[in-house]
Formats: sequence, structure tokens, C-alpha cells
Amino acid sequence: MKPSKSLQNRLIRHLREWHRKLGIMAAFFIIFLSITGVALNHTATLSLAHQPIKNTLLLDHYGIATPEDIRFYQQGLLRVTNNIVWLDDELLFESATDIVSAGAMAINISKDTIIDVFVIASQSHLYIYDKQGEMLDQLGVETGIPEGIEALNLNNNIIVVKTASGYYQSDGDFLLWQNIHPLIEPEWIMSETVSSQKLQQAALAYRSQFLTLERIILDAHSGRILGLVGVLFMDAVAILLILLSLSGIYIWVRYARSKR
Repeated sequence: MKPSKSLQNRLIRHLREWHRKLGIMAAFFIIFLSITGVALNHTATLSLAHQPIKNTLLLDHYGIATPEDIRFYQQGLLRVTNNIVWLDDELLFESATDIVSAGAMAINISKDTIIDVFVIASQSHLYIYDKQGEMLDQLGVETGIPEGIEALNLNNNIIVVKTASGYYQSDGDFLLWQNIHPLIEPEWIMSETVSSQKLQQAALAYRSQFLTLERIILDAHSGRILGLVGVLFMDAVAILLILLSLSGIYIWVRYARSKR
């Protein structure tokens, strides 16, 4: 009986030693998982889904590519990244077809009221926004807009567009369009030349909208931020915590019995 009891004592002693070591290791993961878990439980309160990530290393890690098309209009107020249009740093809309051009003009909304607006042309639509970024109108082929817009000109409350089938001019209400044959080629609105710094900022704003702090925390919590290796690592952490719990229960049971 004595050798058996001595063996049990040595086993308990070694188990306690490993339990302490595992406990120290596990404490870091428990704290990390607890913090990320609490954060995910309060995503709406913390606005995690609305906090874009602008770290280029993380964006590269997630494979979020730089936009192929970056253009600026109206002294840099309007910018186009692929088919997404921005007013300053506010995203206005994403077009289903290529954005052609954009400009500003004054329009009459009533007999005595004139306002400045932005007109943005895609291949199939005209979008009209006020200077605060509120959409005033969206005109498509179904409303008479010529198909296949290739270029845009704005002049004196009149819109002129170039298409494969010719030039078309609107009336003051943008409801009626007529085919025109100007003697002089209209001055089409072209994109502006900007610094490389502005191009980089625009590219970063485009990329960051696809990755939020919520996604980073969620992937870190599950280990997916490191791919399959991270998932397997978090599985190993889970097994570690299970072993730690079982060893703790065993030590407690042995201690309770010895007290009787």
C-alpha cells in the first residue's frame, strides 16, 4: 500500500506542477478570448462594423486589391474608384456600370430657386446630388436617357452626352433628349491630374471599406486571421483549457478526499 500511496503523491505533485505551468500559459489566452468575446458581444455599441482598417499590411494579408481606376473631379471633391463614387470621404453610391464622368452645374428647381448640384454619368444613368451628398434624382434609360454614354458636358442647365449613336442634349428638366449635330465639338469633362499622395489616399479609402475592426476581432477570436494554422492553434488552445480544467478538478477531488 505504501508504494502505491507514494506513487499517487508523486503523481499529484507533478500534476500540480504542470497545472500551474498550464495555468500561466492559459491565462493569456483566457484574457485574450474574454476581451475579444466581450467586444464582439457589443459590436453595435462599439461601432466595430463601421471602423475601417487602414493598415496596409492587414489589407494585403486579406488580399484586398488596389482599385484599377482612380479619378478625381471638381477640384478633388468628387472621386471615382472603380465604380464607386465618393464626395470627399463619404461614399455616395456604387454603379452597376462604368462611371464615365462627373461635374457640377446650377439647376432651377423652381421659378425663384437655383441650386448647385453634382451630375455623375455612368454608361446607363445620370445621378444628380446636391452639395451635401443627398441624391436628388436618378435618371436611367427607362426615363429617356440615351444608352451607352461615353462623355459628359454641362452648360447652362443643359446636359450634353456623347454616345456611340451620336450627341444628345437634354431640356431644362432632363426629361426630353434630342439628337444634335454641333458644329464645334463640346468640351467634355475630363478627370483631373492629382498628386501621387492623393491617389494613394483614395486607394486606401477604397480598400479599407472592405475590412472592418469587427472582422479583425472576429477572425482573431477564432484564429482565422492566420488561416488554417491559426484555426488549428486555437483548437490546441481549447484542448489546453480542457486539460487544465480536468487536472484542476482531479486535484480538487483528491484534496477534498484527503480532508475527510
